[in-house]
Amino acid sequence: MTQALEQTQTIARPREDLLAVAISGSPRAPSKSKTLAERLLAELGALGCGTQLIDVALLPAEALVVRAEAPEVNEAIEAVGRAQIVVASSPTYRALYTGVLKCFFDLMPLEHLAGKVCVGLQTGIAPQHALSPEYGLRPLFASLGGTPLAAIYAMDSEFVEGEPVAALSGRLQAVARAVVDAARAG
Repeated sequence: MTQALEQTQTIARPREDLLAVAISGSPRAPSKSKTLAERLLAELGALGCGTQLIDVALLPAEALVVRAEAPEVNEAIEAVGRAQIVVASSPTYRALYTGVLKCFFDLMPLEHLAGKVCVGLQTGIAPQHALSPEYGLRPLFASLGGTPLAAIYAMDSEFVEGEPVAALSGRLQAVARAVVDAARAG
């Protein structure tokens, strides 16, 4: 087989050498922040990543506040541990992320995100909260050893009928490419 043919076959094979896990921290459905997570996972999937969505609102509440054990919560935390790319999405509550998202991250062992490329996604109505993913989600990732690479804050005005407008979709595509490149280089 010629070298050119070997290279072509290698490029043509789907690459699922990376797993991307998105954690939706919205307590409500439908949710623009969950939609952002789903769209970013779709972009990552198109770039050859395996993907998984964890909807924290669907996990047993008693387990999230450490009042009970739940295999679903343990499985979700294990999925995050297997991932090379971790995405957290949340609506903006009190200028930060939701409490239910914080509860989930609080259950992770120290250094659980070590070696993982992390992306923060937040939605909100006020332009004053645009830095929220930077001062909220970045430190959250770093506290568990993760490498925060990118963050997107999307305002409600960047959605039409619940879907991201073209400019926001373009930002998601750019972040997906950057994250995959970083994760593969890492």
